[in-house]
Amino acid sequence: KTAASTSLRIFWSEADQIKFLLAGAVAGIVSRTAVSPLEVVATAQMVRGGDKGVLAELGHLFKTEGAKGFFKGNGANCLKVAPTRGVQFLAFESFKARLVEWKRQSQGLDADADVSLAPWERLVAGGFAGMIASSMVYPLEVVKTMLTMYPGKYPGIGAAFRGVLAEAGPGGLYKGLAPTLVAMFPYVGVEFMFYETAKIAIESMLKKSQHGDENSALAVTIPTVISLGLGAIAGAAAQTSAHPLDVVRKRLQVQGLNGNPVLYKTTFDAFASIANKEGMGALYKGLGPACFATIPGTGVAYIVYETMKNVLGLTSV
Repeated sequence: KTAASTSLRIFWSEADQIKFLLAGAVAGIVSRTAVSPLEVVATAQMVRGGDKGVLAELGHLFKTEGAKGFFKGNGANCLKVAPTRGVQFLAFESFKARLVEWKRQSQGLDADADVSLAPWERLVAGGFAGMIASSMVYPLEVVKTMLTMYPGKYPGIGAAFRGVLAEAGPGGLYKGLAPTLVAMFPYVGVEFMFYETAKIAIESMLKKSQHGDENSALAVTIPTVISLGLGAIAGAAAQTSAHPLDVVRKRLQVQGLNGNPVLYKTTFDAFASIANKEGMGALYKGLGPACFATIPGTGVAYIVYETMKNVLGLTSV
């Protein structure tokens, strides 16, 4: 028993990848649940369109479906966002570590030499991390959209899976994947790049203020409200950059299901058709509630992630 406990402690002390995965998953679940009502409204506006404001939509939702309407699809959402966020943070940290290692080798530096990453390198690392994570869990995104838009049709996640398979076949679980992967590169890349670049700049300012040297090895703690603000701004910038692709993705997901007509053949056809028939503004339908959801959601996610990193003894490059 003692040997087993010792082996487990040794394994856990060296299991940084599992810890990053866990930290990201917890951050995703907490943040997404916190903003579920706004997520429901944003999804409805992107798919259905309409000119109702956020408060009007929330009021209508509460009147017609009650408080539970605020969390419809949240089970599937959390089932999706936990591995998505977990893999995003894990892949991002892994890509950064590989970039640092490559820069040390290419510059002939020692293995423990201090090497910094440029903002564009963080953008690339975050972009690929987002694409990898999205491709792994995309069927859950389709199921989440169906549960959100048609809550009375499917009693649960399993039933929604079976319903999509019955109506559209296995390919139905990957409708809209192309615009999702294209959107994820700027979305996740911009988010990670902005947050980390701003965080490092603020840490340097605090080190100079507290220790007289912005390159001090002594640790500093960024106030929670600052981390929340950085995450919020990063989320808003990311959402705005990728929102048109998000609208196209959700339109592609629901066409051919639940009696919805098939209107678009490809991602580019969907872009052109929506812009021509509904105007360019239609590609930004739901941006308001999406940003309302993204701003606090991303802020909460980074606070939880940083907290989990401290609890698990993790550090980032």
